[in-house]
Amino acid sequence: MRVRADPVSRLAATLLASTLPCAAGGLLIVGLDGFRHDYAARFPAPHLRRMAAEGAVARALIPCFPSTTFPNFYTIATGLPPEQHGIVEMLFHDPAGRRFYYRDPSSTDDGAWYGGTPIWVAAEKAGIPSATYFWPGSSAEIEGRRPRWFFPYDPSVTPERKIDQVQSWLAMPERERPRLVMVYLPEVDVAGHRHGPDAPQTRDAVAAVDSAVGRLRALSSAAGYDIVVVSDHGMSRVREIIDLSGLADFSGFRVANGLMLVQLYSSDPALIGRTRSALRGRSTKWSVYRRSEIPRHLRFNLNPRIGDLVIVPNGPYLIGIGHEIPRLAGMHGYDPRRFPEMNGVLYAAGPRIRPGIRWPAVRNTDLFRWFARLLELPGHQTVAGPLGAALR
Repeated sequence: MRVRADPVSRLAATLLASTLPCAAGGLLIVGLDGFRHDYAARFPAPHLRRMAAEGAVARALIPCFPSTTFPNFYTIATGLPPEQHGIVEMLFHDPAGRRFYYRDPSSTDDGAWYGGTPIWVAAEKAGIPSATYFWPGSSAEIEGRRPRWFFPYDPSVTPERKIDQVQSWLAMPERERPRLVMVYLPEVDVAGHRHGPDAPQTRDAVAAVDSAVGRLRALSSAAGYDIVVVSDHGMSRVREIIDLSGLADFSGFRVANGLMLVQLYSSDPALIGRTRSALRGRSTKWSVYRRSEIPRHLRFNLNPRIGDLVIVPNGPYLIGIGHEIPRLAGMHGYDPRRFPEMNGVLYAAGPRIRPGIRWPAVRNTDLFRWFARLLELPGHQTVAGPLGAALR
């Protein structure tokens, strides 16, 4: 299928080129929350389709387990799976009893939670200015550094305001402006949760975000930057809500009712054993694991921040304990090996991206090294595999 060029975007790029200074190039990374691998084919997304036709596109971007937002956007930034970088879910506890919650700035802005070296820290260490707009983890001080420019999270900020800020950054003098820019857009995820992945509201959110991508690509093209569009996960329609509260006594645990997983924390082996026995065999709709029993392909059992008992749904269910179970039409977090609708997207275009590249499914743990190569960070002169072959 041929994709027609969008004359509006071409005109925007031409006009912007007259206002933006020439530069040595840079990288703009756009993170689309909850943008499923097939949305651009199912819903109106002319800018992403054009980007695929003129640049590079993956069949899917495979998230880590759990396929949730904070763990996977931070994996994209570091190249590490959640069990290694430490952001193991949206809500969890550590062995000292501290609680991480993705909506609590006192935890999300605390660098002590974050392991690994995110790409903005690596860039700053190399003397490359970076700027982020709400990328998960980027408002925390990590290894003594933050992006040169960043904003504390504010859900009221519109895509238009973010785009205006990107334009301002790229209009700065060449020696001052950020060569790495990262922008987070949550609108598709919000619609998918509220209405489900097949709803007209999700279709509208995809169209709106696609329009934002078109404007951002015009800006990146005018500035001589490469643009990479990624998502953290996909979305599945919720088929059932399961309340476990009547099946066992959970009062002796610290409980993390996540957006999909339930994690139970206790130092009492007898309590752990009793609760595991009470829940196992009650239904095929969930599995109960001690941390050490979690299937290795999930790469989710080596970090003490993971629950001592973890309850994992075996289908597209919401599962939890009591009133804290969210009532949502769409959900994610599930094993991408079993649920391909968890897969996200990867698009790329720009002066250093070969046109016509069609990647197979790409793991999101592979992106950090590729970003580092695009930024010419020390020690990253080559990138093996299909991602490396896409570079000019």
